[in-house]
Amino acid sequence: MSGPPPLAELAQREVIALHAFFTAWFRPGPTAPDFGECEAALAPDFRMVAPDGAVNDRSTVLHRLRRARGSQPADFAIAISGVEVLWQHGDAILLGYVEEQYRSGSLTRRRSTGLFTAAPAAPRGVVWRHLQETWMPVAH
Repeated sequence: MSGPPPLAELAQREVIALHAFFTAWFRPGPTAPDFGECEAALAPDFRMVAPDGAVNDRSTVLHRLRRARGSQPADFAIAISGVEVLWQHGDAILLGYVEEQYRSGSLTRRRSTGLFTAAPAAPRGVVWRHLQETWMPVAH
């Protein structure tokens, strides 16, 4: 009998799944993914530090996401790579990863760290508590 997946696996699944949601959400189209899943993945006290240094609380992030529905071209894509556990203690884990966004022939990259805590009622068993993104140069 096997138990639930380890916290690192749950958090990695969450990173991949939420970015897949963002891809579908930002692309144009008649059908939108379920925004409630995104809302349920962010803890009530979630904070995000954007690549420009701006600090946004959960309500600001969700408001901006709602307004951005279908705002990207049809070729918009997000790729996640280099996922690694940076720290873990009890039911909390800090992951690092690289996010690449593609749109209309251009590429942006950011190095991100996400803090997650276990939350059995969340869509994938963890919630985002904090996200820090930093711009990275694009390799040529």
